[in-house]
Amino acid sequence: MAGPTREPGGDVPDDFEARWAELTSRLGELRLPPAEDDPEPAPEAAPRAAPPVVGPRDYSTEPETEDDDPERDVVDGFVQPDPDPFSRAEPVVVVGWVALLGGLALMVVCVLAWRGAPGMVWLVAVGALATGIGLLLWRMPARRDADDYDDGAVV
Repeated sequence: MAGPTREPGGDVPDDFEARWAELTSRLGELRLPPAEDDPEPAPEAAPRAAPPVVGPRDYSTEPETEDDDPERDVVDGFVQPDPDPFSRAEPVVVVGWVALLGGLALMVVCVLAWRGAPGMVWLVAVGALATGIGLLLWRMPARRDADDYDDGAVV
């Protein structure tokens, strides 16, 4: 079985080089399009002196280009959208998380700092923990949505 690398003179057909030369000759000379800011290429300038040698401490913290929106992607102009607000969360789920984390926090405080905590504090902590777990399990979806079968991120 051939792996990702091949030995010289392996499974390559005899006319491979000829076919490759024919394909690449059809392409002609490849050039990048001019930048949008500079519609005409600049005339060839006289050769400049060699740039100075840059050392490990010769750098600048200033940006090389001034950009009005630093969040904009330089390559394709993508701007990340604002995140969704927290207000769209379901109140029952928020109460479940608060009860779960509050019960755990109260237990940790009782174990580490308040060794002589009354039994009622422990009962409240265990009750909050159990209530939070119960609410979160109750609000967990039972089945997947029909439109939830996707292949990954949506661009």
